[in-house]
Amino acid sequence: MWEAQLRPRQKLNGHSFAGRSDKGEQVVVVVQMTRGNVKPRDILNTLKQIDVKNVSTMRTIYNARQKFRIEDAGGRTQMQQLLHILEKNKWMSWHRKHPDTNVVTDLFWSHLDSIKLLRCFSSVILMDCTYKTNRYRMSLLEIVGITSTHLTFSVGFVFISSETHSNYVWALENLRSILDGWTKLDVFVTDREFGLISDIEEVFSSSSHLLCSWHINKVVLAKTKKMFGDNE
Repeated sequence: MWEAQLRPRQKLNGHSFAGRSDKGEQVVVVVQMTRGNVKPRDILNTLKQIDVKNVSTMRTIYNARQKFRIEDAGGRTQMQQLLHILEKNKWMSWHRKHPDTNVVTDLFWSHLDSIKLLRCFSSVILMDCTYKTNRYRMSLLEIVGITSTHLTFSVGFVFISSETHSNYVWALENLRSILDGWTKLDVFVTDREFGLISDIEEVFSSSSHLLCSWHINKVVLAKTKKMFGDNE
């Protein structure tokens, strides 16, 4: 039994000691690719291309990424780290907290380049919410602009704790503030979210509103599909 335990392993794949990413070059690669939002699978493939004898696993990459993020945070909380990253990368951001718990309830952020584009192309603004796609189950309101060549660009993003009048108005007022009186927004395009529509009319009273054709077509298809057979 003792002889079997002391016999050297023929393969080291998955072994915690052999797979750990402690070589200087490999650590630099993991850090740089993590900062570039590269997927862990692609990081692992890159390491194996650099060193064909590398026996790291996905778990090795996950551990290395987690270690880097903890060190990079420097003792800051997740929210403090997020605000730090936004400021460091030239994003403008605004947030508000719950008066009793001091927990951040809403967060609006927009890049300086996006603000410049918005001031140049303010004819049409698209707005839509995605629901519960993050660990905090918060809605993400995405604001998108359109250039004169029909290309889209992200104006800003807003995490809102709930889809109420207060949250929508707060987000829209921040959107108005980044215009800084340069121009006005002509047309807003949204889905059939009545709360958001009425709040747009309140904050941007001189703007027009249209329903998104994609959402209209989706509803029409859902309502009329039962009238036709599978082959039709």
